Amino acid sequence: MSTYVIGDIHGEITQLKKILSKINYDSSADKLIFLGDYIDRGEDPYQVYNLIQNLNCDENVFLKGNHEDMMTNAVLRKEQVNLWYYNGGQITKNSFPHQKELEAAAVWFDSLPYYYTTEEYIFVHAGIDPYREIDDQDQHELLWIRNQFLNVEAKEFKDKRIIVAGHTPVPEVRFTENKILLDTGAGKGGILSAIELESKQVFKAKKRNPLAGLF
Repeated sequence: MSTYVIGDIHGEITQLKKILSKINYDSSADKLIFLGDYIDRGEDPYQVYNLIQNLNCDENVFLKGNHEDMMTNAVLRKEQVNLWYYNGGQITKNSFPHQKELEAAAVWFDSLPYYYTTEEYIFVHAGIDPYREIDDQDQHELLWIRNQFLNVEAKEFKDKRIIVAGHTPVPEVRFTENKILLDTGAGKGGILSAIELESKQVFKAKKRNPLAGLF
């Protein structure tokens, strides 16, 4: 069995299909871990939602991203609607054919976990506070943290596992001593990337990342 981790999708349905084809995903043998941010911006958030629903099974893991958090606040709680729209939410709303389907998607997104762990890894959307154990993390930081996670050396982390995260765009999948960063800018003009966890093989929806020169 192989475990594949897929970075931020942001509505890029064509790129998601290409990644799944490249990894030759076998539902009977493989495990998929998604790091969140399935929606907003991108080609067609609704189609991404439909596809990941078809992949939804006990084996696969779907984590919540900050964009799902903004969506659920706006759709279910009618809070900070303009913030969601400003960050691509209007594209997501317009891609859904019916309000009931949008609300059903928001209910599912609201139920997703903030992190997933194994003996060796922590999977999370944005990162973790280096100075806290995983069970003591603030949920907001798991979805939004950047510099406090990215700029701290591995030796400073209380939890010594490798953290696999998205959220902050990088030109190529980045491997450091205790971090694997997988957001390569899909939905923002970049590409969707994935890795096979065991071999660390990288899969790209496109050979070249158009955002590479901007980092």
